[in-house]
Amino acid sequence: MKGSIRFGIGILVGLFPVLVAAQTVAPPPRPLHLVGDHWTPYNPPTEFPEGARVHTIVKGDTLWDLAKQYLGDPYLWPQIWERNPYIRDSHWIYPGDPVVIDVAVQPAPPVEEKEVTPPPTEVSAQPPVEEEATTEGEAVPLGSTADVYCFAVLSNNESEFPFSIVSAETTEYQDDYSEGDIVYINGGTEEGVAAGDRFFILSKKGPLDHPISGALMGTLYRQVGQLRVLCSQSHSSICEITLACDPIALGDVLKPFSPIPVPLAVRTPPMTRCDSPNGKPTGYVVYQKDGIVTAGTDNLVMVDLGSADGVYPGQFATLFHDNPAAGMPRIVLGEVGILTVGEHYATARIIATRGFSGVGERVELK
Repeated sequence: MKGSIRFGIGILVGLFPVLVAAQTVAPPPRPLHLVGDHWTPYNPPTEFPEGARVHTIVKGDTLWDLAKQYLGDPYLWPQIWERNPYIRDSHWIYPGDPVVIDVAVQPAPPVEEKEVTPPPTEVSAQPPVEEEATTEGEAVPLGSTADVYCFAVLSNNESEFPFSIVSAETTEYQDDYSEGDIVYINGGTEEGVAAGDRFFILSKKGPLDHPISGALMGTLYRQVGQLRVLCSQSHSSICEITLACDPIALGDVLKPFSPIPVPLAVRTPPMTRCDSPNGKPTGYVVYQKDGIVTAGTDNLVMVDLGSADGVYPGQFATLFHDNPAAGMPRIVLGEVGILTVGEHYATARIIATRGFSGVGERVELK
């Protein structure tokens, strides 16, 4: 089918600067007014926190380029956008306006120095933990844009998804859709939808039960893409798909878009097999991306700890499972980095692992 062929190509290009600048965008904000010596539609700040790094926009700048210049990774552009809320549309920035670059980095917690006697090497039957190469004390991104925009969310309130995709230009001969395809949604001007609005596209997967207690955690939705409204009528809108993580289908629901920064954090030494539990909240891995059975380094997982448990993006957690022999120490598997947080769940990326893990493994916050 046309959609299947186009999807294979589209997914390769969808994660590049098209998210920021290289696409047809909504009309520029209006009206312009004079601020100092330049024209802008915004009301940029004139005072900044002491020590803040401020860049004055010049002709040709984009948030994508500024993230590459200052943060070393263009995919971190949402961090800059979030730090400058006066910029209403990330596609439109104006020469002369200031941009604060000092994105928030989660501080590393203090590390207790303690002497431990390592076990004899001949009794260690586990392979070493695979870790990413990082410089101690250096803030590093815990994932990629795809990790935060193309995984999954949990919901207990379907009303937060007010609209859905109900038709498409090529529905007669196409079953699924990708970047550049035109689709129609059941929300228009009467529902507050306007040209230039952006939405996440979510595909309903079904109820997610806790792997240990069996309790219903909520409804799982896969993040399959994003779209932008081209024009609106009273109760419908014509939209263009701007990002496809997976094939997009009629019936997929929409959630208003807001940027999700890739968290930055300072790596700390991982817990070892000789470290005792730290007493902080523990939980379970409840889902792994695409429902895979075993996960390793770089795989995405969902855990049953969220903001209600004090979890925040950029935090680390130890991955382990209980020893099958009663009274024996836990078995440390590796470490995960928290990417996004809901009230009672969080998404995370496995950043170091010893072998493979699965749903039902334990996590302990660091």
